[in-house]
Amino acid sequence: MFTIKTPYFDIPVVYEDDNIVVVNKPHGLLVIEDRYDKDLPTLKNILQEKYGQIYVVHRLDFGTGGVMVFARDKTTHKYLNFQFENGIVEKEYFAVVKGTGFAPVTVMLPISSKNSHGKYKINFKSGKKAITSFVPVKEYNGKTLVKAVPFTGRTHQIRVHLKTIKFPLVNDFLYNEKTDDKRLTLMCYKLKFMHPEDKKQRIFQTEISEYLKSFLK
Repeated sequence: MFTIKTPYFDIPVVYEDDNIVVVNKPHGLLVIEDRYDKDLPTLKNILQEKYGQIYVVHRLDFGTGGVMVFARDKTTHKYLNFQFENGIVEKEYFAVVKGTGFAPVTVMLPISSKNSHGKYKINFKSGKKAITSFVPVKEYNGKTLVKAVPFTGRTHQIRVHLKTIKFPLVNDFLYNEKTDDKRLTLMCYKLKFMHPEDKKQRIFQTEISEYLKSFLK
């Protein structure tokens, strides 16, 4: 629809009405305030400058880009929260991973509920159920563009599952080689949920990000 311009980031608005705002989050932008540095820009603050009160429904990691929905009132917030918490929302991601020869696979491996030095891992003893399906899209010079569909919502789920099957994200400072670039070659390109006004399923999606495109050569 249009783009919100800021000194730091341009925020494409995919859709807006009286209940929700759907945006395409840039890689490398916080959703909410950092606990240690309150001065860093956040997507929530940028949207509140334009729309007034905004309610966060779900999050994407700092380094992950893609489609996000925000509520504009408490009733909508509660309605959308219910869908996310009960697995009603359908999400699809693009990931650029290291390596080729990727075969379609559904990973069903439990992920730890607590992190160790910022990382999560597979934990068969006390981990929480985590399921992700992966389908390769195209190979690019030692890398593969993969579609990922998470059926559960564990923290770092896609990243941990890809690392476990030995196809880590090309750029992932935690689960691949350390780098100063904290952006991730991961984005949510599609969200499907029931709209709070008419209770009908809506699909919101965006094109692959320029950041991911830069690795597909």
